[in-house]
Amino acid sequence: MKFFSKSILAATAVALGLGATAKAAIVEVAADITADTRFTRDNVYVITKLIFVLPPAKLTVEPGTVIRGANSAVTGFTNSPGSIVVSRGAKLIGNATADDPIIWTSIDDPYVPGGANTIPVNVTGNAGTAAVSAQDYTIDGASGSNAFAYSKECGGIVLLGRTPLGYDRDGDASFLTWDGSAHGAVLADGSPSTETIAYPTVFTTSTGNGTGFALIEGLTSTTVTLAAAFDADGAGSVFTPSTTFNPGFFGGVDENDDSGVMRFWSHRYGGFNIAANNEINGVTMGGVGRGTVLEFQEVAQNADDGFEWFGGFNDCRYLASVLNGDDCFDGDFGFSGNLQHLFAINDNESYTRLGWGNGTDGTEVGRNSFAVSDKMIEWDGSEPDNSRVTPQTNAWAYNFTFIGNKGADFATPASSDSSLNFLKGADGRWSRGVAEDIGGGAAGTGPLVLVSQGATLPVDTTTDVFDLLYFNIGAVSTGADAGNDLTTVSAATISQLRKKGHAIKHGLDPRLANDTDVGSIARDDFGSNPTRAGVSDFFSPVRHRGAMRDNNWLFGWSWSHAVELIDVPAGNVDRPRVALAVAGATVSVSFAADINETVGADRVQYVVERSTNGKVWVPFALVQDGGANDANAAAGQVTLADSAFNYAGTPVHYRVIPQ
Repeated sequence: MKFFSKSILAATAVALGLGATAKAAIVEVAADITADTRFTRDNVYVITKLIFVLPPAKLTVEPGTVIRGANSAVTGFTNSPGSIVVSRGAKLIGNATADDPIIWTSIDDPYVPGGANTIPVNVTGNAGTAAVSAQDYTIDGASGSNAFAYSKECGGIVLLGRTPLGYDRDGDASFLTWDGSAHGAVLADGSPSTETIAYPTVFTTSTGNGTGFALIEGLTSTTVTLAAAFDADGAGSVFTPSTTFNPGFFGGVDENDDSGVMRFWSHRYGGFNIAANNEINGVTMGGVGRGTVLEFQEVAQNADDGFEWFGGFNDCRYLASVLNGDDCFDGDFGFSGNLQHLFAINDNESYTRLGWGNGTDGTEVGRNSFAVSDKMIEWDGSEPDNSRVTPQTNAWAYNFTFIGNKGADFATPASSDSSLNFLKGADGRWSRGVAEDIGGGAAGTGPLVLVSQGATLPVDTTTDVFDLLYFNIGAVSTGADAGNDLTTVSAATISQLRKKGHAIKHGLDPRLANDTDVGSIARDDFGSNPTRAGVSDFFSPVRHRGAMRDNNWLFGWSWSHAVELIDVPAGNVDRPRVALAVAGATVSVSFAADINETVGADRVQYVVERSTNGKVWVPFALVQDGGANDANAAAGQVTLADSAFNYAGTPVHYRVIPQ
């Protein structure tokens, strides 16, 4: 059977983690990380409070490692839940696999490799030693609780980098503009700036001058003394290196700043307060640069946003925001990255979960009050609103599947606003999407696309939403649509997805049930546009709408799989086993193609990528069994000849990702 045999790049048994293993060694982390440190997979790490990784330290997390964040109620550290903040100049290296994902979760989540044996008995905190209270995460049978009933149990991951920010709060009327090339600033009219840009001597929430510094939300302005002087801007040309360092600030002048690698991470049950009424996001990125790799990330049951970018030029792929509170994806402060393969599902209901039963007192079992989902995306301009500070928010996203809040009758979407929400001054492109069950209901509120823009704004909101199919929504768009291209947003007569059960056991299969070739590929849209540097090396050359076609890339490693939210019995595309052969200047990439997991007669598509460092992967070909790029005539076998890349003297790695 297919139950435990198929995955994107992995077998699935490891993700369920219910086998009997020896009691794990518990390692508490209660001090900032100031030197290179490794978390090993044979231990379970408990983060007892807000932990900073300070420059130039590098935190390496081995594949298969479980990290648990404690909340303030357990440790006694007020408004300091178990969280990791990777400060400017530091790095987090968590290069995991689908076979061995890295799991960030609450103190007592049992759905990890090793199961209950990885849960600590007690935790040492500010108030001494506190016993860990067991909670009921039962996912089968009559129970007063379930895996969907928890969030705000720990903090989250925060990455801070040194890119320019669209942020200015220093009170100077001459707003500065980042010119994108030289390490300097110009005024909004393009003339050279006469203002001296100095490293702030006092960090406050008003610090900021258009090129860059801001305090990440929720943290306080404090300083530490580093062992060696730190290059604050990432270029050494603007700010004087200093040993006085504020770990909570982000920004600088290096668009290509590198905060590390995060691949195959499952983030669960976060969102505890780091300040009054201020929950932490699942993954927060402040001024993160293009040198940082984030892909195959899942945030589930978080009390705040799934993913939020405050500025930065970070490019991300394969991100899933699953049943989180607030927004699924949130961009602000001039975020100008590229995104592809985004999946999100909301759910605010408390109806009975099929397969879990009601609570023992007869009440319905549902999500807790901390996890009230809001919009699918919220995209905002630079700060303050309409100030002309650059870089302006201008993110481009391709291939997304968004499933909004669904009502208890499973037919009418809830009336809450769970739209593609573009605020003042935001620009960008959202294309090749599938959006269903978006804001409607009897009240008819909550449009698919909401453009929040006044009539007299100095900075327009010009977002293009095209090649988007929608189903079961309220209004198509509201707000000031002038300057925005929504012309190719169109309705589908039936659902485009295989299954979209919200928090229903085996009820979610967001792969395409109906696939229409969109004709062109993502990179065709860019041409030689110089404002989108590097896009031809980033986007996968796929021709379908939605985050996933035949391959459910959450299968095998995610929380969604571990708690049986996704349709595990339906199986998934076989993992490609790649073989390489070299003849002269040509590399032949061969693998067996899955001919069973298809929609109709159309066979599975595969993206082939190459890398020279094992960190950054460049998609370069789309191939199907028997298609134009397949040099192998045998059915069920694919051979792709790569002769366009000069690999002489350079090791080249290949990977194949089914779509």
